[in-house]
Amino acid sequence: MAKFSSDEMTSAAKMNYLEAKVNPVIQEMVASLLQECPRDPEQFMMHWLMEQELFDRGGVHTLEDAEAQQAEIDELKAEVRRLKQCKKQASAHYRSVIAEERAKRGLLNRPPLPREAIERIRREIKRAAYVGFRGVDLNILFTRFDTDGSGELDVDEIRRALRRTLRITPRLVPDHEIAAFCSVIDADYSDTISIQEFVDFVNDTTHVVQH
Repeated sequence: MAKFSSDEMTSAAKMNYLEAKVNPVIQEMVASLLQECPRDPEQFMMHWLMEQELFDRGGVHTLEDAEAQQAEIDELKAEVRRLKQCKKQASAHYRSVIAEERAKRGLLNRPPLPREAIERIRREIKRAAYVGFRGVDLNILFTRFDTDGSGELDVDEIRRALRRTLRITPRLVPDHEIAAFCSVIDADYSDTISIQEFVDFVNDTTHVVQH
């Protein structure tokens, strides 16, 4: 009976490990790679491995499981949109009542944001988008923060987009100016702004909304 050295036994164990554990994963990944033929294969493989890890850790074992979870996610998103719409309607009614009452008393409905401040905020948003993202479409950028798919963002979501993605610091644009900037666009007092409306307002330097 032939005797094997410890090095040979270690090599054999490693080969068995590759055959049993690694090769199946690589084969599946390569099959996905060849099916998609992405322009950046390295990035594709990294995302593929991350997706497998999330897939495994999420308790999803079959396509049916994945579809069931996706259906549940879609239902939750629909419920979020419904609640957001309810909040929008209630907020619009509340704000309009307040505005009418303030108008009766001869008070300003909103603290005005100077035109110079509006133009400065516009410049900061466009500068940050151009420098950091080589002129990326702002519509696409802000849509990433529309988690419920409603096509609208509230002030906090816009602030997070400006802070986290565009890296606009409070020194350049304070939080209260972001809120005031949004209120200029929020003509119906709903506390939410259409992404397209926000982007159009940022890009249109000739348009200033007056309330």
